Amino acid sequence: MRAERAIVLAAGEGLQLDGFAKALIRHPKTGERVLDHYGDILAGLEITVVVGYRAIEILQAFPTLKFAYNANWRLTGNAYSLGLALDERPTLVLSADFFMAPEVIERMQAGPDNAVLSATRGNRTMSATNLVVADDGTITEVYQGAVKSDRDPEAPGIFKVCDRELLRTWKRNCIESPSLFSLRCLPLAAQGPGRVAAVGLGDLALSEINTPLDYLALMEKGTSLDSGGEP
Repeated sequence: MRAERAIVLAAGEGLQLDGFAKALIRHPKTGERVLDHYGDILAGLEITVVVGYRAIEILQAFPTLKFAYNANWRLTGNAYSLGLALDERPTLVLSADFFMAPEVIERMQAGPDNAVLSATRGNRTMSATNLVVADDGTITEVYQGAVKSDRDPEAPGIFKVCDRELLRTWKRNCIESPSLFSLRCLPLAAQGPGRVAAVGLGDLALSEINTPLDYLALMEKGTSLDSGGEP
């Protein structure tokens, strides 16, 4: 099943980027802001952006999008932001700090009904979110901190959930545990239609901008967002 809508989580303060709103970061080659880029790669989907910190800057820059406002952005994590926007419609969820090849979204859409994008990365921070994946591709555990096994991929922050019962439970968990990262609130024990699988990024281009060093690395690559290499 394909997602019908997308939720972009953009309420955070971006402390490591000197307080710059991540959704407004411009790609050094194309000049597109993150939300411009998402408008292209999510074409055909209804997009809801959850804003909080410096919300007015994003609202006035993109007046045609749908928005949800997290007034408690200082005190909550992105789980609470997601809880404000989730409903029972099949949904893609993205953090507001990526530049990626369009094929990343198509891979998620063509994948299992309930899926988490996974990436094999050697260098990870202690705050990275890691996955334990069974042989059948099912995710059995989500954790942060030291990597337990070289087999455990990282979850960059792109999800698809289509099962209605899973969406209802995810929303409830996000509201009840507002300080958590949204993926930590996604139930993983479900079987059958509610099972959650990992979808590998492979060699598709995906750059996440969390720090000035991330942006400098993107500037130095200076290549396109085609699928054949890093952006």
